Amino acid sequence: TRLMRNHDNLVPFDRTRRRPDPARLAEFTATARRLQHERESSIAIVDRLLAETPRGQWPSLAACEELLTNGALERLGQLADNLERDPGQALAIAELATRIADAIPDDAYPKVMLAQMRAHAWKDRGRALCYLSRHEESLAALEEAVRRLVPFVVLAHDLAVVNFVRAVVLQHLRRFHEAQALLAECRAVFREHGDWRLYGKCTLAAGNLLVRRGDYAGARDVLGPFVRRAAPEAQAIARLALGWCEIHVGDPEEALAHFSAAISFYRQLGWQLEAVRAGYGTGSAMLRLGRIDEAITELASARAQFLARDLVEEAGLCGLELVESHLLRGDVDEARTLASAIVREFTAASLNRRAVAAIASLKDAIAASSATPESVRSVQMYVASLRTDPEREFVH
Repeated sequence: TRLMRNHDNLVPFDRTRRRPDPARLAEFTATARRLQHERESSIAIVDRLLAETPRGQWPSLAACEELLTNGALERLGQLADNLERDPGQALAIAELATRIADAIPDDAYPKVMLAQMRAHAWKDRGRALCYLSRHEESLAALEEAVRRLVPFVVLAHDLAVVNFVRAVVLQHLRRFHEAQALLAECRAVFREHGDWRLYGKCTLAAGNLLVRRGDYAGARDVLGPFVRRAAPEAQAIARLALGWCEIHVGDPEEALAHFSAAISFYRQLGWQLEAVRAGYGTGSAMLRLGRIDEAITELASARAQFLARDLVEEAGLCGLELVESHLLRGDVDEARTLASAIVREFTAASLNRRAVAAIASLKDAIAASSATPESVRSVQMYVASLRTDPEREFVH
């Protein structure tokens, strides 16, 4: 609400004089009871149907009338939020949720509530796609969520939540100016609503934006002070980002300390996949410190866990650092075998053909005894750059 500039025109408002409309009050009470009943009954229904139905057939569940409720969507949202344990399953659940949300009749709930339900289903789908590095698809899903919310001014906070996720995705796509503008808008909305948790997350995202832009010193300036006052969840994410900052500015010892702290926080939070990512960072820092045997142990463990979760690109990037480690130790056969495996994995997953070609050329160079640790690192950095610049050519 806006205050009138002419304060003399303001009329005192006594809420005690206003009598609620009995019909609207009865409607509100009935809706609240209905939602509570849906919430309580949907947990068992959703869990049973998902357990009884093979994952490949989950889209067909959108035709089940008993799932066309707000309660069912809330339960699916809770399950889709579990990105750490099984990102692929989280995506399948989120895709089912968007099908159900769009199948709910337009007169089943108040329009504003229906928009909110549908938007959050699409937001969860976008988050899962982002987690799997399918960034263009993620952005499309999030833009669909925005489309559902924009007509309703009262859903400003919901819109900011979606835009916050959009800003993260835009960073992955190197659309930094758009991401920065969205983060500024989101911070203003969260501050206005007194949502200091998400306000802090926006600060964290701003630091990560600087990391992705390659401004590692700037990112340290933002995240260093933030990490000292952050809650465990935000501190874990900031520590991971700070670890990679230190890797890039040439202080692997400090990076190791940040990665170690991140692992501790992630394990306390139960975020197993993020702990694996911090373990990958640990191996990378050890490699740069010349602690080759320890680096191989950490990198091999992280790579195996990435593959177990079908995160082929991350497994490949980690594997290339492992190839470098084997070359430094003189294990040429191990390095060549691993490079060949990464080529097969990238090919089977239909990843960027430029990445496949670069790794294949590395494999041939190892076989010809012309590869060096420096050339492996060059290929690894090139493959990583294709995430945000997929048309970049490889320069030998």
